[in-house]
Amino acid sequence: MGVWSVGIIDSGVTDEFEAVYGANMYEYDYYYGNNDTDGSRLTSHGTSVATAIEYTNVDLERIDLQVSNNGGGFFSYRAINSSLTQLINLHDSGYKIGAVNMSWGGNYPVATTVARLDLLEARGIIGVAASGNYGNHLMVENAIFPARLSNVIAVGSHDGAGNPTGFSNNNPSDIVVLADGENYPANGDYGTSFAAPQVAATVATAQAYSETILDRRLNYDEAVDVLQLGGAGPRSAIDPADGSTTYFLHTHTGSVEYLFSKYIDPNFSGFEYLASYDDLRAAFGMDAGAARAHLIDAGVWEGRDVTFDGLEYVASHGDLIAILGDDRTGGSLHYLSAGRTEGRGISFDGEAYLAAHADLQSAFGSDADAATRHYIQIGYFEGRSTGGVASSINATSEGATDLPSTISTSGYVGVDQAVTGTVTSDDIDAYRTYLTAGETVVIEARGAASGGGTLFDPNLYVYDSNGGYISGNWDDGVGQDAYLVFTPTTSGTHYLKVDGYLFYTGSYTLSVASGATADVAALQVDPFAGADPAAAWSDAVLAAARNDAI
Repeated sequence: MGVWSVGIIDSGVTDEFEAVYGANMYEYDYYYGNNDTDGSRLTSHGTSVATAIEYTNVDLERIDLQVSNNGGGFFSYRAINSSLTQLINLHDSGYKIGAVNMSWGGNYPVATTVARLDLLEARGIIGVAASGNYGNHLMVENAIFPARLSNVIAVGSHDGAGNPTGFSNNNPSDIVVLADGENYPANGDYGTSFAAPQVAATVATAQAYSETILDRRLNYDEAVDVLQLGGAGPRSAIDPADGSTTYFLHTHTGSVEYLFSKYIDPNFSGFEYLASYDDLRAAFGMDAGAARAHLIDAGVWEGRDVTFDGLEYVASHGDLIAILGDDRTGGSLHYLSAGRTEGRGISFDGEAYLAAHADLQSAFGSDADAATRHYIQIGYFEGRSTGGVASSINATSEGATDLPSTISTSGYVGVDQAVTGTVTSDDIDAYRTYLTAGETVVIEARGAASGGGTLFDPNLYVYDSNGGYISGNWDDGVGQDAYLVFTPTTSGTHYLKVDGYLFYTGSYTLSVASGATADVAALQVDPFAGADPAAAWSDAVLAAARNDAI
């Protein structure tokens, strides 16, 4: 699994497409519950989506997850939730998934679907969605769900020449970028459904380069920045709907070039890539430019990683710190010309150094390169520890004394910790926790349904540092357990409270886990007690006239 892919949540990709462009990396039909996403069809909406991805970047592979009937007119939210869960599981098992394309939509958000999209984003898999085809040139319309979500990239349509399409939902407060949605990828294909996968392919490409070279993925805001070329990207013609609005236009090549100029080249040396592979040194010698070109054109898609870090190499050797400072290229050159034969290696770990110092975490977040530069410039001379884990507060369960429901509580649960307690009659237990802005966590209150305690129906609430209510959950976990995917907007102390629904009492387990690694298995799959409604995604007139199913 050394290649990068886009997750396609749609109506399935046909065997005829795979015969031309290669087999899907993974496929499953969650609508019918089998391994065949072809459905004995010659073409499908999902096939057109896959074609648009192929035309944007031929090096990307596909994960094909069917969530509709073979006719493409009914999309199941149960199937959608199952497919999103599978993308999380595939990522956690080693699949390299850069983005997920969703060329479908509805008029209202489904909480358990939103939670899964949040967990995907926490893992660096960004959702890209079609804005909808319910527009006209009389007004600008809001994007439909899930494109309307604040962490999903909403894609509208233009006509191939930069003129906003009349049928595209193009409210500028929602739309990130327009892509070609008329007669693309083939004549007769009209819709934002086919604009979105072009953008998904660009996002996946950017994530592939970022993780391979920088050892991290872009976050949502950075991905938007890349798509819009830092605000300098090409713009559409004025939208006739309001006579004033213009939109950013999708340009795959422009976005990749901007990615390298803004994010990669300032933090990467071609010599690092040469230092990572003996065969490349044999092929290119000390030609960093040739190595860089190989990485862009072939290395990333072969599954290669840049494993040598010039900054960490310098930080590993006191004499080099004095001579080279934070010169990444200088460190890589020293290793290639002298360090290898001297038997030098890398013993410094920027992430470990960052983890050892809470003040650096506050200053640099998760930026290990910035932490490494700090060590070279300051930490080395201060004699700071280079490894270990920053001291953390021990988890404090309820114990024999009942916890209060106020912010004066002594209970504490940190990220990747768990506590236990008991709810008695008219009882609410409060715990402090420390959360970081923008870093998604999964908070669970588990009771009888999952073996976390005896409480039949635990309720969970989140409060800010002043005790003001922010969010909560009742039943999105196993049975009646509470499962909340939460992304704080501010860093600092928060409070978690647990009680029992109505008159229920009993013991429970409260846990907080990082969203980047949290297990999704306990998140409810079926958000509906009765019939599963369609994802309200077809415009009958447009679909009939233009072969588009959104």
